[in-house]
Amino acid sequence: MAQKAPDMVVKSNSLIEASYTLTLNEIRLLDIALAELSSYEECEKHVTTLPEMIHIRAEEYAELYGVTKDMAYLALKEASEQLFTRYFTYYVKTEHFPSHKEVRKARWVQEIGYVEGQGVVTMSFSKRLVELAGKLKSNFSRYHLEQKAPLTSMYAHRLYEMMMQWRGSKTVPYITYFELRERFGIEKEEYDRVTNFKARVLDQAIKQINEHTDITATYEQVKEGRSVAGFTFKFKSKQSKKPVIKDANKNVTNAKSDTTKRPPKAIPTMSAPQRNTFANKLLNDFEFIRDYSAQTIGKDRSTLLEWVEQGLADDNKRQEWRKYLLMVGYKFPEHIKK
Repeated sequence: MAQKAPDMVVKSNSLIEASYTLTLNEIRLLDIALAELSSYEECEKHVTTLPEMIHIRAEEYAELYGVTKDMAYLALKEASEQLFTRYFTYYVKTEHFPSHKEVRKARWVQEIGYVEGQGVVTMSFSKRLVELAGKLKSNFSRYHLEQKAPLTSMYAHRLYEMMMQWRGSKTVPYITYFELRERFGIEKEEYDRVTNFKARVLDQAIKQINEHTDITATYEQVKEGRSVAGFTFKFKSKQSKKPVIKDANKNVTNAKSDTTKRPPKAIPTMSAPQRNTFANKLLNDFEFIRDYSAQTIGKDRSTLLEWVEQGLADDNKRQEWRKYLLMVGYKFPEHIKK
């Protein structure tokens, strides 16, 4: 079975709040690359220890975004031609001017290439992007790549990321109209009336998010006098439908229901190497990190690795984490399968 592609994207809140202009193809290419970055061990997330070049293939792009291979070839080629010149603008607090924010610009990639006839993009991240993405820290936010993949509006992508920054409170605090335009990379002459901005940008983004992702969102406009000064956003998670699991051993001719259900198989004791392997896999799993955010936020990788390994050594905790272990590829030993 082919290994599942990395699916969790991690960005610093500074990067989520940054201003930039990207095409849809460029956003999608970067999402795949950043998911790859997030899958590396914490000690590897440095420009000196990362692979020289990351490879993104047309097949991977086509499968994730539901397009043909020919469209994926074209999308990757177009994205690779422009991404080298793109940059993002973000703000930092400096030691020399503590009461002021410093405006900085940085590039997304240090180097990028396209392999003609193979549909492969090769790229290396800029030093600054590596510092602002992929790390499991308290000022970083995470999202599931597959949840954002169906979005075709650049603004829907940006708005969804903003909401993931506030997943805990499910409320994006007040943001001014002009700051939101700046984050979205909208030029002054574009959608220069608020009514146009709402109809062509916000309403379309909200519609796509509600139809295609794991959340439903709304927004409210905040006025100063008769003018719209800014917006607030609220969202909630959709109720996931639990799949009906049929018992393959059940005799369908027996009308009497079986009230003595067999308990799920317990995860047996793990060896030290197994605990280390699956601890790393769990820490790279979006759902595990999300569901145990209270225990994981603000901790470095080595601390989290020790915590998960200790949990896997404990029988009760191991059974509590059973579903996550199965999702990341745990297989029962042959004698238990029987």
